[in-house]
Amino acid sequence: MAEAKRKILFVEDEERLRNLMEEHLKEAGYEVFTAADGEIGLKILDEKKPDLVILDLILPKKDGFEFLEEM
Repeated sequence: MAEAKRKILFVEDEERLRNLMEEHLKEAGYEVFTAADGEIGLKILDEKKPDLVILDLILPKKDGFEFLEEM
């Protein structure tokens, strides 16, 4: 039986950094979900139930602190 990939949610508003991290994490064998703001990140968190969240604190719409409060 194949082992399920660990899921990571990366929330970052800088597109270049978001794409770079997504590429590296996928190469390392993770299933990666990304969001450009806290609102989208919370929706993905609820739907995908990631094992780990990597979170920028300064984000549009909902910042990282608001994201953490709602987790």
